[in-house]
Amino acid sequence: DWAEKFNLPRSYGSYEDLLADKEIEAVYIPLPNHLHFEWTVKALRAGKQVLCEKPLALTAGEVMEMFHQAEANKRLLMEAFMYRFHPRLAKVIKLLESGAIGEPRLVQSAFTFVFNREQDNYRRSPQMGGGALYDVGCYTVNAARLVFKAEPQEIRAVAHLADQAGIDLTTSLLCNFPGSRQALLASSFELEFQSSLEISGEAGRLYLNRVFSAKDFTTEIVLRQGEKLTSFNFPPADQYQLMVEHFGQAIAGRVTPLVDFHDSFGNALVIEKALRLIQKK
Repeated sequence: DWAEKFNLPRSYGSYEDLLADKEIEAVYIPLPNHLHFEWTVKALRAGKQVLCEKPLALTAGEVMEMFHQAEANKRLLMEAFMYRFHPRLAKVIKLLESGAIGEPRLVQSAFTFVFNREQDNYRRSPQMGGGALYDVGCYTVNAARLVFKAEPQEIRAVAHLADQAGIDLTTSLLCNFPGSRQALLASSFELEFQSSLEISGEAGRLYLNRVFSAKDFTTEIVLRQGEKLTSFNFPPADQYQLMVEHFGQAIAGRVTPLVDFHDSFGNALVIEKALRLIQKK
């Protein structure tokens, strides 16, 4: 039906049929979270380059095996954190490296929305990798690790769990990074929309709205240094397109993948630890 609607020259009756086609060089995997591991491994073994949605897998062990398969089959695997490819984020990194706010010491990030889709949506199923932390909290974790260029030494987690489904509806993390640096991270399926990142240092702070959802929007970086406010404005940019183009360049060996094993494994490890803490309570 999809092929007919968009006049596509070729279509397949199954994922297996697609992977068997030798002319297909790369695949994008946007399946429900619990299927990422299975179909990424199958695609890599079939000789495909793989761009897979976040979270890459449900455990750090699965992430490690997926990258092992990528290496064994000499193929590229990249986790699809699309926000990393927006020009605004590159500017944030430059501002941090220039010392605009001094040493970053506190990251505050929230990605929340009211989830009101159908009851059988995979995000409501713990067996399918549902819950706010997997779905949107993974972005906030990735942002904190990116800013601090380190892994948290200690994680504290508090969550509101759904009574019946058992998924986390709202989760807050306090992550302690080396050098007494901290991250306060919130994700939710039951709070008004937020998509924010604030980075604070002794000399100032940076604030970004719609940091994980900038597509189609004019966005800005607000830099506060004492009483001085500076705004950097950015026109709408399709971060998904930029990600796919980067992936193609990485396949061709022209660029180093912006999201690598270190990104994906570290993120999975934080989420795995946080969920373990939540489930104990």
